[in-house]
Amino acid sequence: MSTTKKINRRELEQDEFIEKVFDLGEWLETNWKQAAAAAGVVLLVVLAGVGWNAWRGRTLAQANAALGQGLAAFEPTRRPDGTAVPPRLPEALASFEKAASLGGSRPIGEIARYYRGLTLVGLDRIPEATPILQEVASAGGPIASQAKVALASALAAKGDYDRASALLQEVGSASGAGFPPDAALSMLGAMRARQGRADEARKVYEDALTRFPQSPHAGEMRQRLAELGGTATLPASSSGTTR
Repeated sequence: MSTTKKINRRELEQDEFIEKVFDLGEWLETNWKQAAAAAGVVLLVVLAGVGWNAWRGRTLAQANAALGQGLAAFEPTRRPDGTAVPPRLPEALASFEKAASLGGSRPIGEIARYYRGLTLVGLDRIPEATPILQEVASAGGPIASQAKVALASALAAKGDYDRASALLQEVGSASGAGFPPDAALSMLGAMRARQGRADEARKVYEDALTRFPQSPHAGEMRQRLAELGGTATLPASSSGTTR
């Protein structure tokens, strides 16, 4: 995904790219960045909406503080010399668990559970992460789409490609706020290609490029489509454009 800071996937060969997308060891350098970036505006709106209520009582104030501590530990940083400081995942997990417990069914609790699920995936604790992400995805809240994409990646890592594909297709078919549908379709095409289902991968890419010719992922998808032996019927003026 073009939003990731760590990996420039356009420099990777196709097989290497696909392995990066679904390799758990690269989760925090690939998929969580996409999810977090897509959720950013939504999360700000949600947090702004619950902020006043959060500070009304001590419990929600503590939940808000714990969520902030978790995000600080979850986010990779850099030292003054430019070297990377990896996320402190065990510390982040403890903070998100506390925030989820204190936040309960309120939006701040839902956000904490979402990040708890992402952190568990980063720790390679997939069986624990899956039901948490499933709960957030099924709740229909403002970050349900992000949770579906995270759940799809976790399921794909376990080899459950059919369920993962269904979730990505659902997100890719949606419109409005949430995870960018073009990004979800790009992930779906990569997964189908990895499975050796080239015809399905080509169809995903072709449909995505028809719907989103100015997607920031368009150039990448055209390249993958060409490698699979397909073409997209697009207006000449759309080729190579970005959003």
